[in-house]
Amino acid sequence: MPMKTGNSFLDRLIDRMDRLDPSNLQTYVLRLVRQRGFLETIFNTIQEGVIVIDERLRIQYINNAAQRLLGIQNAPLNDRIDKHLREVDWRSLLSLDPEEWHRVSRQEIEVFYPDHRYISFYIVPVRGDAESDDLPLATIILRDVTQNHQDTEKTLESHKVQAITMLAAGVAHELGNPLNSLNIHLQLLERCVRRIEDDELRGETEELLGIASHEVERLDAIVSHFLQAVRPVPPKLERVTIQSLLAESLSFMRLEIESREIRVEATLPDEIPAVLADPDQLKQAFYNIIKNAIQAMPEGGLLQIVCSVGRDFLDVRFADTGKGITPEDMSRIMDPYYTTRTSGTGLGLVIVDRIIRSHGGELGIESDDEGAAFTIRLPLRERQVRLLNAPSEGVEDLFGIDEATD
Repeated sequence: MPMKTGNSFLDRLIDRMDRLDPSNLQTYVLRLVRQRGFLETIFNTIQEGVIVIDERLRIQYINNAAQRLLGIQNAPLNDRIDKHLREVDWRSLLSLDPEEWHRVSRQEIEVFYPDHRYISFYIVPVRGDAESDDLPLATIILRDVTQNHQDTEKTLESHKVQAITMLAAGVAHELGNPLNSLNIHLQLLERCVRRIEDDELRGETEELLGIASHEVERLDAIVSHFLQAVRPVPPKLERVTIQSLLAESLSFMRLEIESREIRVEATLPDEIPAVLADPDQLKQAFYNIIKNAIQAMPEGGLLQIVCSVGRDFLDVRFADTGKGITPEDMSRIMDPYYTTRTSGTGLGLVIVDRIIRSHGGELGIESDDEGAAFTIRLPLRERQVRLLNAPSEGVEDLFGIDEATD
């Protein structure tokens, strides 16, 4: 009785084998070759690795994905699978009933060549004809689960960082009270020092107290920035105008801008819609960006502030003429605590980004050899509300700021 393969085309071919002439046989063989090539193409396009082995653990078929995952190049057929998957106890596995394989053959392995990966694989028994010596014994399916491992590790790391951050936030909060006490007592000491009659001693003591006061203020600023970064306050939204917020932010920085001989140019449209925002938080975001621009121009320069209104968003762009941001710094500029300045906390832009995102906006950063530009994009939640009359004291009224109007 002819052997049955389970393939209808092959079964018909086998049934008619003794009645075929050479030309018909050649046609059928070519058809088989095309079918095999088509199936190999399909198996080589899937992402899972597929390996077929016989009862002697010899590889009868391996697709491209399996070769890539296991670092096998041009693996010859009949190569033994235990050379490449040493993590499986093949002898014990073969002694089991094939139906029991799934209990011991589902494994994950870590490979280091050609890349560091985590691979999950399982073995499926193949039922074949017992009369054949070379029918496959099993099919091995491999899947790259590296991303799953990385996601799990990131989640665990995130939980650890969150726990440490909350602990540090508690410590930072507790530091606030003694810092306030130190500041108060330093002020009391300054009053006492003024009563010292010896001019030289009074001068030296005042200098030391000044240093101590400055360091306390710096530490207080670090603690405040840290708490703002790890414990963001939900914005208290109200209708505000960008002109007034920019004017207040620039006014606060006026002395430093003038001392560094920095010129400010503001380009504002005639009509700027009011936006829903927390005025204090938005002023803080403006202040941090303006301060960064000032520090980037120690020898003076130009700070351009351009406001543009789109259909759904309002953009405020701050461009300086400093040295710009290097590609290396650009890749890490939003990392907490990363700073290129010895006196910086590395939290300023983190706070800005968090404030803008809490308002449903975005922070964009550009840089070249001629300077850096930071763009704050805010959504126009109430586009029907427009400011038709500028406030009496706008951006252009502050210490000779040039305004260009669209």
